[in-house]
Amino acid sequence: MVGCRSRPAKQPTNTLIYGRGEDAKTLDPINAETGETVKVILNLYDTLVAFCDETLEIVPSLAESWETSEDGLSWTFHLREGVKFHDGTPLTADAVVFSFQRLMQDDNPFVGDPARPYKPSYQVIQKITAVDPLTVTFELGQPNAVFLNNVAMFPTSIVSPTAVKKDIKGFGTNPVGTGPFKFNRWLRDQQLVLEANDNYWRERPRIDRVIFVPVSESATRVQQLRRGEIHIADNLPPQELDALAKIDGLEILEQVSMNAAYLAMQTEKPPLDDVRVRQAIGMAIDKQSLARVAYAGHAIPAVNLLPRDMWGHNNDIEDRPFDINAARKLLQEEAAEKGFELPLKLSLSVMSEPRPYMEQPLQVAAFVKDALAEIGINATIDPKPVTPHFAAMMAGEFEIGLAGWTTDNGDPDNFLYSLLDLDNISDSGNNMSRYRNEELHALLLAGQRELDRDKREQIYHRAQELIFADAPIIPLVSTRQRAVQSSRVKGYKLHPGMLIRLRHAYLEGTP
Repeated sequence: MVGCRSRPAKQPTNTLIYGRGEDAKTLDPINAETGETVKVILNLYDTLVAFCDETLEIVPSLAESWETSEDGLSWTFHLREGVKFHDGTPLTADAVVFSFQRLMQDDNPFVGDPARPYKPSYQVIQKITAVDPLTVTFELGQPNAVFLNNVAMFPTSIVSPTAVKKDIKGFGTNPVGTGPFKFNRWLRDQQLVLEANDNYWRERPRIDRVIFVPVSESATRVQQLRRGEIHIADNLPPQELDALAKIDGLEILEQVSMNAAYLAMQTEKPPLDDVRVRQAIGMAIDKQSLARVAYAGHAIPAVNLLPRDMWGHNNDIEDRPFDINAARKLLQEEAAEKGFELPLKLSLSVMSEPRPYMEQPLQVAAFVKDALAEIGINATIDPKPVTPHFAAMMAGEFEIGLAGWTTDNGDPDNFLYSLLDLDNISDSGNNMSRYRNEELHALLLAGQRELDRDKREQIYHRAQELIFADAPIIPLVSTRQRAVQSSRVKGYKLHPGMLIRLRHAYLEGTP
């Protein structure tokens, strides 16, 4: 398979230090919800199938082969023989069943934290059976076009049952998987250390250990790069990356990225439950200027939630024009009709640390605040660290707020169902706007059942039309993925799904 062949082995060298905007929240894959958490999980665990190292093509992983029944309701996976968890226990079909049941079952006794953001994506699974030690079968309630893609996602990482049972609540801070790196230690908000798995079933990683260092201040990470104190950094301000590109000893990495930054509106709270108020907010934001001011031109204005590079994107939808006068008039009309006062006072929630789709969130928030002031909305910026920011938004405890998404599996379902379906409204659900639309719900379920890609595309085109008309969110921009690394780093590449995999990375030369 092109792009998925093994790379030549090289003797491991020293320690790779990865600088990032914040620390992980947990290392239990069923509870993971932020990109900084997933970065670590991808290096600790494996899934049954995986995305290729350079594309979103599905390839074997812990399962060396699989087949499905003609009706698409039964999937059988055949596990590799001889794979061991980091604690020395063997990978078996029972471990696979155990891992999926932790993700899916409401009353599973081996779950330390019941908040499992991705659980709705796996509710199609009716039964999982260990046929023999190396064979596991999944029975689905209906055919599902995204089942295999979802099985490749990080929430389905296979965990050691022995380790979980030993410390159910503590597993998230003492994880055991089968991945290329093993957990070493974690000093919260200081460093998280992984060491190479000498017995990895593929090939041993090329480095001895990885240290993830959280540094929220982008300027500090830039100085650390200049001094050689960290080897890789991401989510840096675009203008800083442009400057770093001119420095000897540093390299800029760039890759297409399927992401979207957006403004969410809590549709259960008046007057944001009024579609015309939401449309007025959308018309007030000049996305071209936002891309220039807050992204240094390294962003594309977004019309739909689906990125333009993703199949299923509806190119026929034209964005509402940026029109301050029309937006102000529309808001005034709704205020007169519905009886709310202007200027309207709203809280604007924003994360204080950078995200892949929003490297400068406070600048984006300031831009949105100024834009809304022009139409009669006084927005008060409410910054929080990433984890409490999204926890509050998931719980519906906000009015308007900045958010974003990067594809987990390359399928439109991962954006539209995850972020805007009524199944995903909960205190840990990703439908932060709490948008309820039964017609959209029926469409998205039909998109999961339909196996013909052309028909699925038509379904998602219609879904995007409904979303655009109701405007529960305002898509802002999509960005390209960019990072900077020391010229000593070899073998590391950015992935279109933003999968941070470090098993091929190594260091050359001396600091």
